[in-house]
Amino acid sequence: MASNAISDITDEFLVCQVCLEDFRQPKVLPCLHTFCQPCLERLLATEPVGKLDCPTCRQDVPLPENGVQGLKSNFLVGKLRDILQQQPKGETSQAREDGVPCTVCEAGNSAQFYCVECPDYLCQTCNDMHGRFKANRSHKVVTVQDLQSGKAATELRARETSKCEDHQELNKFYCDTCHRVICLHCVVTAHKDHQYVEIEKAAEREGAKIKAKLATVKNTADLHQNWIQDLQSVKDEWSSQVQLTEDEIRKQVNSIIEVAKKVGNDRIAQLRAMNAAREKQMEAAMEAAEMDLASAKSCVQFADNVLEYGSPAEIMSVAGELTERLDQTADEKKADKAEMTKDLVNLTVEPSTYNVEQEVSKLVGEIKKTAIQMLSSPPTLTTQVRHNMVIGKDGGGLKRIKIVGVNRIGQFQWLTSLAVTAEGDIVATDYGNSRLQFLGKDGSFKKKVNLRFQPLCVAALTNGDLLVTGDGHRIHVLGKQGRESRVIQVTGAAETGANTTGIAVDGLGHIIVTIGHQVFKLSPSGDVMMRIGGKDEGQQDFGSSLRVAVNSRNQIIVSDCNNNKIKKFDPSGRHLFTCGSRGSGPGQLKNPHCVITDSEDDISVSDYYNNRVSLFSRDGTFIRHVLTETEHSLDGPMGLAVTHDGHLIVSESKTITFFL
Repeated sequence: MASNAISDITDEFLVCQVCLEDFRQPKVLPCLHTFCQPCLERLLATEPVGKLDCPTCRQDVPLPENGVQGLKSNFLVGKLRDILQQQPKGETSQAREDGVPCTVCEAGNSAQFYCVECPDYLCQTCNDMHGRFKANRSHKVVTVQDLQSGKAATELRARETSKCEDHQELNKFYCDTCHRVICLHCVVTAHKDHQYVEIEKAAEREGAKIKAKLATVKNTADLHQNWIQDLQSVKDEWSSQVQLTEDEIRKQVNSIIEVAKKVGNDRIAQLRAMNAAREKQMEAAMEAAEMDLASAKSCVQFADNVLEYGSPAEIMSVAGELTERLDQTADEKKADKAEMTKDLVNLTVEPSTYNVEQEVSKLVGEIKKTAIQMLSSPPTLTTQVRHNMVIGKDGGGLKRIKIVGVNRIGQFQWLTSLAVTAEGDIVATDYGNSRLQFLGKDGSFKKKVNLRFQPLCVAALTNGDLLVTGDGHRIHVLGKQGRESRVIQVTGAAETGANTTGIAVDGLGHIIVTIGHQVFKLSPSGDVMMRIGGKDEGQQDFGSSLRVAVNSRNQIIVSDCNNNKIKKFDPSGRHLFTCGSRGSGPGQLKNPHCVITDSEDDISVSDYYNNRVSLFSRDGTFIRHVLTETEHSLDGPMGLAVTHDGHLIVSESKTITFFL
C-alpha cells in the first residue's frame, strides 16, 4: 500500500488556484501559497501601482528586484505530481494488465521499470539500453510493480528536483551566509568565501527545527478547527435566537397594549359613571329651576296686577305679604343658584408628565447582550514575554516604589523603550549611549551591551532572544548573553531613510515592526507577510513615528505619535477602531510613545507631552490616567513594561521608575 504521505496528496497542492490548471513555473510566495509564474505576472500587470497581493490570503507580496521571476521556485510541485500519477488508479485486473506504456521508445511496449532520476518509464529493451550508458549507471531504477504498490515511495521522495537557476545543476549545498541553496558551481564562484554546508546536513538541521514547531502549529490547527466549529454552532443558532428575541419583544409589547387597553377602558367607565350622576343632578337642577321660575313669574304677575289695577286700600291690604314674598323669592333663588353652581365642573383628561415613548421603552425592555459559552476560545500561541497584570483598571492609585539612574550622571541618556526578559530582567534601550542596559528584578544594575547603532525599541522573547530596532531597515537578534546571532533585513519599506522603530511579537511568533509610516508583519524567519499603512491610506494613514503592541488575540495596536492616536487592527490588517485626539483632556494625547496591553487586553500608552500614562479599554474607551505629573512626578514618559511580579515600570529620559 502507498504511504500516508502519498495518499494525502490532492489536486489542491498540484493545481494553480488562479488558472485552475497544472502549475507552470510554480513560484511560492512568503505566505507559502504557490501559483504559476505567468499567472502572477498577469496579476501584477493589472495593478496600477505594481503592488502584488496573494490571490488566496490577500497579504502583501514583497517582490525582489527582478520581479515575479525572482520569487522562490516550488520544485516540490513536479515531484508531487509524479508521485500522485504513479499510484494505481484502480484495483481491477484489467487495469494491471494494461500497464503503463514506455515513455522512451515508440514501439508501444508496456513499461516494466521506472528511472527515478530521469524520470522515465522503461520497457525491458529501453531499460537495458539505459543501463549501458555510463552517466546512467548511478540512476535509481525501480520496477513499475513496486512503484504502483508504494514500495518505492522512499526513492521517489528522495529524488532531488531543485536545480540552480544560474547553472542548471542540482543544488547540493546550502549557504548559511546568504540563506539560499546553491550548486557546486556556486560554491567555487560567487560563494567561495561564504559559510556553506551540504544540503543534507542543512536539511537535517532545519528539519529538526521545523518538526519542533510543526507539532505546535498542528495543535494550533486543531484549536482553529474547534474554534470554527464553535463559531458555526453559534452561527446556526443565531437566526433562531433572533426570532426568539423578536417573539419576546412582540409578546411584551402585546402585554403592554392589553394593559393600556384595560386602563383606558377603566378610565372610560369612570367617565361614564360620572356623566350619569351629573346628568341626574342636572335634571333635578333643571326641574327645580323651572319650579322656581314659575313661582317667580306668578309673584311678578300678582305684583304687577296689584299695582296696575288695585285701589290704595287693596294695595295696602296685601302690601305686607307681597313685600315679604318678593324678598323671600329673591333671597332663595340667589342661594340655590350659588349652591348649584359650585357643583358644576368640566371634565378633562390630564396628560402624563412622563415621556411616554421612554416609559414604554422601559416597559418593553432592552436587548441584552450576554457572553456565549464557547467550547473553546480563539487559539493563540505565546512566544512573547507577557504579564498577567490588569493595569490600574480598578482606579486604585499606584505608588512609586523605586527610581533607578537619577543620581548617576551619564548612566542613562534617552531611555526610549523597556522590555522584560523571560528570566525577569529589565532591558532598556539607552539611545544616547548606543547600548542596552540590563537591570535585575529589584532595579539593580547587571550589565550593559554596547551596540554599533542607537537602539530605539526592544522586544523580549520567551527563548531569551532580544529583537532590537534603530539600525536602518534591520532588526538585530541578540541571544541571552547579548551577542548578536543574526540580522533580519526588512524589505519593501517605502521610506529608504527611515529606521526600524516599534517592535513586538505576536502569539504565533510573527514579528511586528514599524518603519516610517508603515507597519510590517514578518514571519519568524524575517519574510514580509503583510504591510499596513503609509501616507494618505485612509484608516491606515500613519505618521512617521510609530510604536506597536500585540494582545492575546494577536491584534495589532499602533501608537501614532505624530497624529496623537491609537489604532487597532486585526491579524489580517483590517482596521478595528481609532481612539484619541490631540489635547490634554481625558482620552486625549500629546505625542504618545510606547504602548502595551495587559491580561485583559486593555491598552496603556505613555503620553509624552502630557506627562502621564493613560489607560484605554480593549474597545478603545478611555478608562483613566494611571500615572500623572501631579500625583507621580512623571516627566516625559517613553518606555512602558510590566515585571513578572506586577510592577509597572516607566522610563523617562534618564530614569527608570517602578510603580505598584
